[in-house]
Formats: sequence, structure tokens, C-alpha cells
Amino acid sequence: MSTDAATAATPQPAGPEAPKPSLAPPKIVRRREELEFLPAALEIIETPASPVDRAIALTIIAFFALALLWSCLGRIDIIATAQGKIVPTGRTKTIQPLEAGTVTAIHVRDGDRVRAGDVLVEIDRTITTAERNRVSAEWMRAKLDVSRLSALQSGLATATVGDYAVPPGVPEHEVLRSRGAMLAQAEQQAAKILSFDQQIAQKEAEANGLAALIDKIEASLPFVTETAEVREKLLKLEFGNRLAFLDSQLKLSEQRHDLIVQRRRLAEIAAGRSALEAQREQTRAEYARSVMMDLADARQKSAQLGEDMIKAERRMSDQMLRAPVDGTVQQLAIHTVGGVVSPAQQLMAIVPADSKLEAEAMLPNKDIGFVTPGQWAEIKVDTFNFTKYGLLRGEVINVSQDAITREKPMDRVDPGKTRAALADSSEPQGQELVYAARVSLDRTQMQVEDKIVNLAPGMAVTVEIKTGRRRVIEYILSPILRYGHEAARER
Repeated sequence: MSTDAATAATPQPAGPEAPKPSLAPPKIVRRREELEFLPAALEIIETPASPVDRAIALTIIAFFALALLWSCLGRIDIIATAQGKIVPTGRTKTIQPLEAGTVTAIHVRDGDRVRAGDVLVEIDRTITTAERNRVSAEWMRAKLDVSRLSALQSGLATATVGDYAVPPGVPEHEVLRSRGAMLAQAEQQAAKILSFDQQIAQKEAEANGLAALIDKIEASLPFVTETAEVREKLLKLEFGNRLAFLDSQLKLSEQRHDLIVQRRRLAEIAAGRSALEAQREQTRAEYARSVMMDLADARQKSAQLGEDMIKAERRMSDQMLRAPVDGTVQQLAIHTVGGVVSPAQQLMAIVPADSKLEAEAMLPNKDIGFVTPGQWAEIKVDTFNFTKYGLLRGEVINVSQDAITREKPMDRVDPGKTRAALADSSEPQGQELVYAARVSLDRTQMQVEDKIVNLAPGMAVTVEIKTGRRRVIEYILSPILRYGHEAARER
């Protein structure tokens, strides 16, 4: 029997302060060397737990508790990410021809600085020049016709020719030709009127002669009548000659018949005169109407040709491509004199000289409701690694009010989307609806290694716009709540 066992078996003196005996068996503390000789099961039972494991477990529990507390109290930024590029505030000006043509001269090269109005490219103007000359000649003739007919119109009341107003810029020989045509037309009308006047005068003379003859017949008719009556009485009294009686009756009958004939002729002459006067007035009226109608047509034609002249000159001017603003020539696409250009072909771009740079980003449809002017943004230039060279900061200037439809990039096409999911989408298949947002830049240069690099229009950027803040727990629970709300709802 060992000493420890003997000691444990020896009764202890009872006293008022002695502890009460325990009913549980006493715990035997063994050394590690002793545990190695025990059976495996007893060795596991007798071996105490490692404090390191307990410390690790408590640490993990504390970490999760702190993470949960931070997710409930901490907040993170809500970012709307959009891809875009750097553009000038005045927008890059595209130079395009209005019509197809042959290049006759190129006055600039890439990188040249130009001023507004400088000629950049000349396109062959042979056809437009011929068209302009044709319209100009027709317009000049129309203006001369207006002057000619206006002079004729002003002289209608007095049967003369009014003042001839010479149009400005018309050659002298054309003026003389038009004036000669005006005088010839007026003289032709005067000749017609004079012919009618002569015929009327002739009729008037004939009428006067017949009137005199009728007066003579009417004056001699009483005497002839009386002679016939006397000879008739003498014949009845058997003092006269019957031949003389018959001769007097014949003369009386002839006088009366001649009087009737001459009166009819006088009436015919009067009617002929009236017809000639009516024809004369009709000729005057037709001439006046012709002059008025021709003048109206000439004025309308002159106005139309004036518009055509403006168009022809504009076409000629459009074939001299000029710089719309002061700036720098970029993206020159033509280099051959004699080459052919097509309508609306981009020949070059002019970057305005006085415009600042800003970012233009295309916001996805899902973020447009949260982006407003005045929000701050961070701009990452794809050319320069932002982790090494930093990033730009700016402010949202404006957001477009209508969506822009564009082809969806391949990296955003989800091949696993079902046909039903595509049908439920409001976006056209293979396309997406985006909104253009313009963001200011706090600087236009970046420090790259040991040199300063200027930002250039066209550089690709990624714009991150801060649209608000939310708790971390909301971010974690949001997809769970969404899936829970949408789950098991399909038909």
C-alpha cells in the first residue's frame, strides 16, 4: 500500500472547522509520463483539453460577433459604375462633305492648329459652278423681264412706255437687248391700235359720205315726188305725155330705193365702226392682261430663281470645307488629292482649342434613378493603372433625359439567360439602354513616372459615382431577401 493511499485512509480528527467529506471520488492528477502507460481510451479521457483550442474558438466567436456588430453599425458607399471616355466640353467637331466629289486640295495635316473659317479641304466645284452660272443667267433674264414688263405696265393708261429700271449688276448689252424688246413690244401694240384707228377713221369717212348722199337724196326727193304728181295730174287731164309720166315715176322710185340702200349702207358702216372700236378695246385689254400675267410670272420666276441662286451658292460654299471653330486637326482620313469622298464621310475632327476636358460615361439603366447632378465621382483612366498613378475626381454635371440604345458589349451578354428571361426584359435583344452622364475633371494632367502627361480626348475611363451610403448588413441581406421574394413565383 502506498503512502498516499495510507494517508487518504487514515481518519482525520473531527473538529468544528473540518470540511465535510465529499461524495465524489477524488480526482487523481497524473503526470504526462503516467498517461502514456494508460489504455488509449483512458488516456484520451484523462488528458486535459488544450487551452490553445479554446482560445482559437473564443477568438473566432469574438470575430464573428464583432463582424456582426460592425455590419449592423458600419456603413459603406453605394457606387454606380459607368464606362465612358474623355471628351472636350465643346465636343469634337466632325468635318464631313455634304455631297460626293473629288478632292482637289488638302490644306491641313494631323496636329495642325486652325482658326475658325480656315479652308481645310477643297472639293471639285466644276458641276456646282456650272449650275450656279446657269441659275445666275436665268435669274438675270428674269429680272430684266420684270423691269421690261413693269415699264410696259406703268404706260398702259397713257399708251406709252414707263420708266425702265435697270437691275443692279446686269451687263449693258443685256440691258440694251431688254430695252429693245420692250420698245418693239410697245411699238407692235401701238401699230395694232393705229391700224384699228385708221380703219375706224375710214369707216367714219365712208359714213360721212353716205350721210351727205342721203341728205342730197332726201333734199331732192320732194321735188321728184312733186314732179311725178304733176305729171300724173296732167296725164289725167290728157294734157301730159305718158312717157314723161312714167319717167317721173321711175325717178321717184329710184330715189326712194337709193335712199333706203344708202341708209342701210350707213347702218352697216356704223356697225363696222363699232366692231372695229370693240376690237381695238379688246386688243388693248388682251395686251394689258398679257403684260400683267407675264409680269406676275416673271416676278414669281425671279423669286424662285433667287432661291435657287442661294442654294447654288450654298452648294459651292459647302464644297470648301472650313474649320467651324479654333482648334487642332485630328483623325485626318484623306491624304490623296484626286480621291473621291462620299456624303457624310468623316474626313477629320477638330478638337476645340478653348474647351476643357470632361468625362462622358454611359450609365446603366438600373443606376439612372439614383444619379443626379452634383454628386461626386472618381474617374479611373484605363491608360494609367490607378493603383500606381492615382485617379481623378469630379462632379456630375448633367444626365441625359432620354435613354440611348446601343449594342450590348460581349462581356455583358449572359449566355445562360433563358428565352423567357430575354422575353421579359424591356431592352431589345442584344442591345442595352444607357444614359449619358457628363462628369467634370479636377485636373487634365497626370504624373506618370517622372513626367507630366496631358489627358487627351478619347481616352477610356471608368467613372464611379457615389450615390449614397447603406449598412453592411443591408448589402449582405439584400440578395437573400430578393431571392426569397422572387423564389417560387414563376408560372
